Formats: sequence, structure tokens, C-alpha cells
Amino acid sequence: MGHTQNALADKIAKELDLPRYKGRAFLDRILETIADDIVYTGRIELKGIGTFSTTERPQQTINHPVTGQTIQVPEKKILRFRSSKAIRQRLNPEKPAPGTEKTAKNKKTSA
Repeated sequence: MGHTQNALADKIAKELDLPRYKGRAFLDRILETIADDIVYTGRIELKGIGTFSTTERPQQTINHPVTGQTIQVPEKKILRFRSSKAIRQRLNPEKPAPGTEKTAKNKKTSA
């Protein structure tokens, strides 16, 4: 299970040797700054983590699943995230193809 904001704030406070409330204030300010940047510029790139960007979802006409009534959904902005190559590699470490692994049995020994 992932960390909550409180758990992250505790970790920050411990790492920086700060009181818990200052760790929480520090994390809140960072997250607020990131959110503001996304809202005002539409994009933020965090090296080693990924890129958050906004995109427009066009107006849609859908059918209500219960009543079957047609509904107009207005266009809106949505947030997209693209992970960095570094984080993708950490999530999915390269594994050697079966049969290509070097083992002690396959190595020639010099006598």
C-alpha cells in the first residue's frame, strides 16, 4: 500500500530532523506549488518521476445507464501523467531472456 500525505510528511520531518508539523507544512507547500504550476502553465516535469500535463476532453453525448436518457457532458480539462524512463525502469527491471543467463555451469574453467 502506498504512503499517505501524513506518512510522507513524517518521513520528511524525520529526514530533515524537523517537528512533525513542520514536515507537514513543508510537504503541503510543495504539493500546493506543484498544483498551482499545473493549473497556470498546464504542465510540470519532475525529473526522475514524470510529467503532469493537462489536456482538453471534448464535449460528449452519452446515454444515462439507468434511464437511457441522452445527456450532454461539457468539455473539460483533465490531468495526464507520463512516467519518466527512470521510474519505468525501476518498476520493470530488465530480466535476461530465458536461456541467455550466464551461470557457473556454462563458464569454462581454466586448469
